[in-house]
Parts: sequence; structure tokens; C-alpha cells
Amino acid sequence: MAVNKLLEDVLEMVAYPLRTSNVKVVTQFAARLPLVLGDGHQIQQVVLNLINNARQSIESNQPSGCITLTTRGDGKSVAIAIQDDGPGISAVNLPRIFNPFFTTKEVGKGTGLGLSLCYGIIKEHAGDITATSGPGEGATFTIELPAIKEMGEQLEEPDAESEANHIDLQEGAGKKVLVVDDEEFILQMVQEELRRLHYETTTASTGESALRQLRAAHFDVVLCDLKMPGLNGRQIYERLHAESPEICQSMVFVTGDVINESLRQFLSRENRPCLAKPFRLAELRQIIRTAANPQAPLTR
Repeated sequence: MAVNKLLEDVLEMVAYPLRTSNVKVVTQFAARLPLVLGDGHQIQQVVLNLINNARQSIESNQPSGCITLTTRGDGKSVAIAIQDDGPGISAVNLPRIFNPFFTTKEVGKGTGLGLSLCYGIIKEHAGDITATSGPGEGATFTIELPAIKEMGEQLEEPDAESEANHIDLQEGAGKKVLVVDDEEFILQMVQEELRRLHYETTTASTGESALRQLRAAHFDVVLCDLKMPGLNGRQIYERLHAESPEICQSMVFVTGDVINESLRQFLSRENRPCLAKPFRLAELRQIIRTAANPQAPLTR
């Protein structure tokens, strides 16, 4: 994966919203960076989310601003720094920003899972993501990823069971999935990953919208967040159970909360799987594969 090219592609995607938000972009890309072994789609989603967060922070607090993207490499790793000149992050909030559901956004502007999932994706790539900031000093997010040595040799040996070597890119052909979540970044990321595997993927950002789509069409899998404004995942399940109980057999829940005894009993009674946030994409692929093919043996 060529990091500089990946960043250029992301900047093309966000050029319009950056321009309309009066946000200038400065790039400081190192030449002849080593390649990085990883999934370009996933890293692209992380960078896209970080740039959008920076843009929104600037837009909400000042008439214009600047985002600087920097790359560097030392032969062992490649670093991507995304720096903005927005209001920054307080010392109190900084240690918590990668925690699920922590957010400084106003009510209704997201649940804060974006950074938590970014963290999970980078860790899945054997990398690291950190943030530095101070009030009024802007914020800098730095991603570090292992580089590939010369002649394509990896810096570190992959896990012998690494799923990247076993992914069937046609496994979702003919299968329909509905993804229900109030966090736009999660919808984007999951949809991108499932479409890469050829699942026909539809999204819904509210429980009400999900119910309308479930009443209108058949889905092989419904991946549904448990905690959402309005109708939550359990309420969706209960309504479906009263109307069309067979649909409930296709539901897979997602939660960022600790699974308490009440929820544990519900999941056990209904025999429903639940994916904990932040999740690895390998876990997402496995749980969707199993739900879409309930008679198939478990495989990695």
C-alpha cells in the first residue's frame, strides 16, 4: 500500500466539503516512502474520518482554518500526521478520546464511536494511533504503521492464522445485509467492507428507517446497534418479533456497552449473536459470514 497515493485519493474525496468550510490543506509528503502492508480501504476510512473530524472542529469554532498532512518513514514504519489549527482538545478529554461513546459533540451529532473504531482498525494492522493537543493549539493525530522491507519482505511476520490470507472476496455474492447504526462513520466503514466481499449492503441510520426497509424487503442479515436514539435495537427486535418473527432469526446485534445480566439473558433466550464495539474487521466478517450461512461450519 502506497501511503502518499492513499492520502491523495482521500483528499480528492473531501475536496468539496473542505473548500466550502474554508479549510485549506497543506501536504508535506516524504519522498520514496516504504510501502505498508495493509488494507487500503480500511486505512482510507480512518484517514477520512480524522480529516472530517478536523474539518468539523474548525468549521464549528472559527471562520476558516488549515489541515496539514505529513508523512515520514524510517525504514521500519511509516507515519501519517493529520494536524489542524482548530480549538484543540482539553487535557481532561485527551486521554479519553479513543474510548467508545466518548464525544465532545453536542447531542444528536454522533455517539463518538468513530475514533474508537479508528483505533481498532490501526491496532488490527499492528500499528498505533495517538493524539496530541492543547486548548487553542489545534490537534494532531499520528498513525504509525509497519513498513515492508525491500523486495517485498515484511517487517514483521504476520500471524499464521491471519485472515487476510483467507478472505473469499466473493463470499457475499447473492446475500443482502442491512446495517443499522446512528453513527455515519460506522455505516460507511461496514458498508465499504461488506461491499468489498460482494454483499449487497443497505444502511439505515434510525430504527424507524430500519423497520420500514425490513417490512419492504428481505435481508439475509440485519446488523443492528443496540443503543440508538429513538427506536433502539432491542425495540426493533421486539416489534419484528410481534409482526414477522422469522425476520428476527437474521438479526445480529452490536453494542459498545458492557453486556449486563439483563442483556445477556435476552441474547441467550433469543439465541442472538452480539458483536462488541470496538470490533476488529475480522470479527465483523466472521459474524456476518456465520449469520448469512447458518448451516455452514465455522471457518476463519
